[in-house]
Amino acid sequence: MVKEALDELLNSDLVTIKTKQVLKERENENAISPKFFTADEFELLQSVCDFLMAQTENRLVDIAGKIDERLVAKSGPGWRYNQLPPDGTAYKTGLKGITESMLLLSHKSFADLSAQHKNNLLKTVQQGKAEGEIWINFSGKLFFELMLAEATEHFYSNPLVQAEINYTGFADAKGWDVPQLK
Repeated sequence: MVKEALDELLNSDLVTIKTKQVLKERENENAISPKFFTADEFELLQSVCDFLMAQTENRLVDIAGKIDERLVAKSGPGWRYNQLPPDGTAYKTGLKGITESMLLLSHKSFADLSAQHKNNLLKTVQQGKAEGEIWINFSGKLFFELMLAEATEHFYSNPLVQAEINYTGFADAKGWDVPQLK
């Protein structure tokens, strides 16, 4: 039903041609194979991002793929925390820290942890209290904020996700009024 309501809105006069094009491209994006991250790093990043955005294995948005793509292109928002290294190094270091913390706590992969254990682990990273050598000289707080902000940005830029939360702000044609999705 969400898909049908989204299609109806995208095919209406309420959305400009360029916005329709961009949103339809986002809706139909294919999964991205990692080029920046190793297979293990990519799998961990996927699992963490999926957990943070409450995605199932039927993932709507390839968040890890979008992050990988950005890091390969060496693009970014134009700023970074001066306490963190450049984004690529920050992601690799942060993922290594999460892996180290997982091994110290459970000897399981992130994907194999219960939801409660995943939540507890990420909470310790977010609070700057994670176990492991990596976190001694690397800010878990700032890394978590970097990762969460980017994951959120990629997730909510997907038109199907926007439709699920009844967001219609992309209806940008002149004279539009706030439409209600069915």
